Amino acid sequence: MDFMGKKLEDIVVTLPFEDGTNVECGVYSYFGINSKKYFALLPLKGEKELDFSKSFMLYEVEEDEENNPIVMYIEDDAEYAVAAQYFSEQLAKK
Repeated sequence: MDFMGKKLEDIVVTLPFEDGTNVECGVYSYFGINSKKYFALLPLKGEKELDFSKSFMLYEVEEDEENNPIVMYIEDDAEYAVAAQYFSEQLAKK
């Protein structure tokens, strides 16, 4: 699967947290709902191996003018609930 011409397995997202720590994540899934796009992220173990012992994290994603992903926190609880429900249903089908 690709995101704007980039292979998902090649995308690494660094998530900064309020406590000053960062977590390197890989993209497990990319999906769209109602004209918005989302990434399901998992922390990495090693350079590019997804750590399935951790929880999935959902973030909205857009692309910049060079088709690079811009990952954004989902502020709205209702929007997050819709994205989480959709992702859960897709995960159950795998």
